[in-house]
Amino acid sequence: VRGVPYEIFAANTIPSQTLDRLWEGVDLVIKAWTTHDGPFNFEGQFTHRRAINVWPRPYQTPHPPVWVTGSSDVGSVRKAAGKGFVFATFLQPHEKVRVLFDAYRDAYRDSGQPGGGGLAFMPLMYVAENETEARKGAEELAWYLKAKTEPQFRNPPGYVPVEYNVGAMMHADDTRASRTDGMRKMTLDDQREQGVVMFGTPDQVVAQIEREYERIGGFDHLLMMMQAGFLDHKRTVSNINLFAKEVYPRIKHLAGTRERLGQQAAE
Repeated sequence: VRGVPYEIFAANTIPSQTLDRLWEGVDLVIKAWTTHDGPFNFEGQFTHRRAINVWPRPYQTPHPPVWVTGSSDVGSVRKAAGKGFVFATFLQPHEKVRVLFDAYRDAYRDSGQPGGGGLAFMPLMYVAENETEARKGAEELAWYLKAKTEPQFRNPPGYVPVEYNVGAMMHADDTRASRTDGMRKMTLDDQREQGVVMFGTPDQVVAQIEREYERIGGFDHLLMMMQAGFLDHKRTVSNINLFAKEVYPRIKHLAGTRERLGQQAAE
């Protein structure tokens, strides 16, 4: 519904309205999933629909899980937590992830945990039998961070709050302040240190995941971007298989948001 900054121009939408469009769209979808007494009309600020009627009904009750992604808007993070949605973030340095996740956990606790909820983050990831091969794969994955977009498409006026842009300008020399230009300036080892890229042998990747888990206060879902750019099919399959066989069994015990909040409350 909202899209990333680069999509605003192609979609011909007003950047300052995209967040309101997003939440209105979420309300519409949930109402469609949960209305069981016939068609309904929807009159919103942006959407006007007649006789909405979803059939067949969703399998999950009261409705399928809702995931919301973000990278800067703490208000939206708290709103997602208050509704029991899963919040996910992508390619953010660990300090920023911690800020977003802490905001979610605070709101999630205060709202009485109304839904399944949870937290997710996604690094670029490459697992190989030795570090040399892992680094080669990670370098190809990191093409995703180096792909260029014309400056006028990166930050449409109104897409993010004014204070966010002010903060970004004040910390323009800090490579951790931006997931675009800042991430491009980092070396691959810097990106690994920040938790943006994870690569190495299975032992090394397990250690990196466990370190990130502790630095950001835990998570529920680990999403991995394991193919990008010119990384070929054979090595992509090897990457995925090695993770499934050698990494996942050693991290699947990590406690999720509810368990950790419960442990903290007990303490």
